[in-house]
Amino acid sequence: MLHINKVSASHHAKPHPYMRKIYQRLDSLEAQDLEGSDGTLVQSYRSVDGPHHAPPGWIWFNVSSLKPFMLGAELVLFRKSLHPLPISVTVSLESITASEGTLTRSRTLHERPLTLDQRPSSGYDVFDVSGILPLQRVEGVGFQLQYADDSGSLVLHEALTQSLYSVSRGSLSEPLLVLYQSPPRHV
Repeated sequence: MLHINKVSASHHAKPHPYMRKIYQRLDSLEAQDLEGSDGTLVQSYRSVDGPHHAPPGWIWFNVSSLKPFMLGAELVLFRKSLHPLPISVTVSLESITASEGTLTRSRTLHERPLTLDQRPSSGYDVFDVSGILPLQRVEGVGFQLQYADDSGSLVLHEALTQSLYSVSRGSLSEPLLVLYQSPPRHV
């Protein structure tokens, strides 16, 4: 018989609120699974400081422990504030990877309209970033949101991101990168 005397956990022992929703959803799906699958592997990463040579205004994650067979990825951002007027913008999400001191910028991963006066029902804006996969021998990945108004004019990316979203590290609502062994099932 196996006895567990100690369970080790990272300094972020309390799960991110979004991950609690993911775990509940996966538990309910596995309870319905009559074939008795082994479950779905999910990895999540909280934001970190970017490399010293990284451009400012990017949200970074250390993915050096990423499992190589992940198929889906989401960037999860908590919407902390709303605009008082009904304004919509188009948000584009770009990524950059850091490997062995080299930064490689990607094409646009995700683009969609965003209404600034309405919060999603979950409280989180979830962006499909599966286009970053597979990440092989990459230490970090960064994301930047770029906004354009109806006329196509770009607005201040970093300032708007910091105004709309909780981007400070160490809080329970900090940015989260969630990776799935199967395509993501949105909460």
